[in-house]
Amino acid sequence: MTYQEQLYIIKGIPLREGDRKVITCPFCYGEKKLALSKSDGKLMWNCYRASCNAKGIHTGRRNLQSVKNYLNNKLTVREKYVKPLPSITTSIYNHQPAIDYLKSVNSLDAYKNGYIKIRYDPSDDRVLFYSNKGAVGRSLSCNSIKWMSYGNTSKGIHIGSGTTAVLVEDVPSACSVSRVDGLVGVALLGTTLTHPIKSSLNKYNATYLTLDKDASVKAIVIKRRVCSGIKVRFTEADLKHLTVNQIQFLLFGM
Repeated sequence: MTYQEQLYIIKGIPLREGDRKVITCPFCYGEKKLALSKSDGKLMWNCYRASCNAKGIHTGRRNLQSVKNYLNNKLTVREKYVKPLPSITTSIYNHQPAIDYLKSVNSLDAYKNGYIKIRYDPSDDRVLFYSNKGAVGRSLSCNSIKWMSYGNTSKGIHIGSGTTAVLVEDVPSACSVSRVDGLVGVALLGTTLTHPIKSSLNKYNATYLTLDKDASVKAIVIKRRVCSGIKVRFTEADLKHLTVNQIQFLLFGM
């Protein structure tokens, strides 16, 4: 898709001066993959999915607020909204579909082993995977947003016990990895390595990165940002559906 075609669609997305948001990409339909921002009259967009070419910058007319900011040498950035943790949750054992879901993505063992706190939110029909200061919720309803973040999850979610970290995109994949002795699954909650997550990797002796094969460029970028010693593995299969032996073979060839 050409730049002009992308711009036509991007301009139709409501965005106020100073706004920053991540939405479903209208070009590749990747959920929470398109980053949008508007500052000082400049509109920027970029899709995190390696196989999508959605990316661009457009400088339009400044509105009154952006003109004032420009004259005062000040850029407007709206405070990011953080959704608070649900106040009322219940044990996953009180809701059989929650148990069924966790079993289907090889995540129940991580909960039983005490590697992660998992609760059920009855008001929104979600399974909640907790970090220290936040959580991510997986909807069990097909007519709702699949994943939702609560609180602070900037350091990702570390699941398991050991000295080897395996960076993965989502929490169920991290839970699945934790079934292998000595491995800690680190959910990036996307395909971007943030500075807080990078800082949290210092305690591990070895680090692996596993991504889909269509994310090879993204993997190279992450490898450069972490260190040259990170080991990269590509997979066509979903980690959360692999057996323990299959995960060991993928990572170590054994």
